Amino acid sequence: MNQEIRNGRNSALLQFSKALLETATNQYNSAMDCYNVAIDLDGSNPFFYLNRGALQAEMIDFIANMEGSVQVLTMDNTNTTRTVVQDRAVASYDYSAAIDDMLNAQKRAPDFPYVYYNLGNLYCLSGDLPASVAGYTRALELYPYIGEAYFNRGLVQIYLKEKEKGCLDISKAGELGIADAYSVIKKYCSEEEK
Repeated sequence: MNQEIRNGRNSALLQFSKALLETATNQYNSAMDCYNVAIDLDGSNPFFYLNRGALQAEMIDFIANMEGSVQVLTMDNTNTTRTVVQDRAVASYDYSAAIDDMLNAQKRAPDFPYVYYNLGNLYCLSGDLPASVAGYTRALELYPYIGEAYFNRGLVQIYLKEKEKGCLDISKAGELGIADAYSVIKKYCSEEEK
């Protein structure tokens, strides 16, 4: 490998490392800039895309949480100030850039199960539930010990009225250590519910 390529990859890894640190301190814009530079320097590394996609989803979630907790100060006729939580319509968010990054990671690492797990999560957040189930399923085909993938796929299947499949997945998630599985089983999969 020639020196120029090695220097580019080293610089890309430094930018990637900086992006991880910036993300850890919620410096989202700076982290995004670092991921962009890392990908410009070395577009072959699937972890650059994987992490940038995860960051984009985290940024959307951060914004959604801020929008969901807006409080408005109002003053009534007696000059009394009150805090009112403003009612908001349900907002939808665009995860397509994050999905594109995960698909780029998938092209570069087609056998890495967590790419598909993340795709399952992003498709679920985007409302594409069949694609979400397919993502979790592929992740589990590659590595059948991802309890969170069983749990999430089970929840989606229950929502899609495929209760038997969903309950089996939730049960498997519990076997793999997902403690929340038991409350879901109790609520949706008990004999009284069937």
